[in-house]
Amino acid sequence: MSTQSSKTEAKAKRKIGLFGGTFDPIHLGHIRMAERCKEQLELDEIWWIPASVPPHKTRQTTPYEKRRAWIEKALDGKAGHRILDIEKEREGKSYTYHTLLELHDREPDCQFYFLTGADSLDGLHTWYHWEELLDLCTFVVTTRPGYDMEISEQIQSVAEKSKGGILCIEIDALQVSSTDVRKLVAQNQSIEALIPTEIIDEVKRSMEIKIEGYKEILKNRLSVKRYTHSVSVANTAARLAGMFNGDIERAYLAGLMHDYARELTEEELLELTAKHNLSTDGVELMQTSLLHGPVGAWLLEEEGLITDKQVLDAIRWHTTGHPDMDQLARIIYISDYIEPGRNFPGVDLLRQITNKDLNLGVLAGLDHTLGFLVQRNHFIHPLSIATRNRLLEEHVVEDLS
Repeated sequence: MSTQSSKTEAKAKRKIGLFGGTFDPIHLGHIRMAERCKEQLELDEIWWIPASVPPHKTRQTTPYEKRRAWIEKALDGKAGHRILDIEKEREGKSYTYHTLLELHDREPDCQFYFLTGADSLDGLHTWYHWEELLDLCTFVVTTRPGYDMEISEQIQSVAEKSKGGILCIEIDALQVSSTDVRKLVAQNQSIEALIPTEIIDEVKRSMEIKIEGYKEILKNRLSVKRYTHSVSVANTAARLAGMFNGDIERAYLAGLMHDYARELTEEELLELTAKHNLSTDGVELMQTSLLHGPVGAWLLEEEGLITDKQVLDAIRWHTTGHPDMDQLARIIYISDYIEPGRNFPGVDLLRQITNKDLNLGVLAGLDHTLGFLVQRNHFIHPLSIATRNRLLEEHVVEDLS
């Protein structure tokens, strides 16, 4: 089915399928999708276009050369497939619009079909110059058999007036994503059913090396006790992310690195805070241990170890909380509180609450902290109060008793 039949051009033109993406890593779902589209649309070739600087990705991706090499090995021996380095050769973000303009200039004898999954269609209107894209190619959306494809009125209206349009086809897709692969590696589970045999070991080793590198940095920076705590928080965060459909890879990394600045001296924390304007309230200057969150996030970014904003915010806010904490930040906040090495009155109850409801667990953790501070007549950071109020506003709890 389609919102508009693809406009027929000169019969002499070659029919080329363009498959763009990060491919971090390429998996069997990608390959099956490309093969099925090639068969059903009778395409002459599939051109794989790995993104050099993905515009919609906030996490750090595997280097381009490595991702490209994986694609090359996975496609070895498959006729009608080739890899284009067009987005690597162009500086800046890898926008599909610029790629298609360049390909039309380079290959005037080709008719282009841009291949993508159904999940990309909902966000098509956020793509750079998305309306013009539908004039430069036929946008092929793949769905699994029996899937009821819904196209927004906005996208459908533009598609019907475009030169290329949108074509929806059913294929026996393999339900897997690159994110799924990275999650399994982070959980030390098998990826053999998802990744081409030729690259399984390389992909697994590459994903593991990232974490092992961070661990080596921490071992040289933290005491054994603090390092053990950090690994335990990472494992707890990954488990919670898996339970609540979060990003396991990010959760593990943020949990592992959350105490990066924990063993700096009070003088070092205050010096970095003052020099780089990292304090949000005077309470932090009187209770300097609170500063290791924002200082740690700043150091990790400054040293080029982490650039992912979500991960950095989770680390930044794990000491005080923040009303704008997303799911990842909430996971890190409570994981630091309930990891298996923690042993204080009430921790088992906090674990039980968190395992049932993440937000309720964060709220209970905040209440426990606030109660502790009040009993000892300590200052309370305004962000902690604001975080608790936000959770209550979200109606995450009806009865605390």
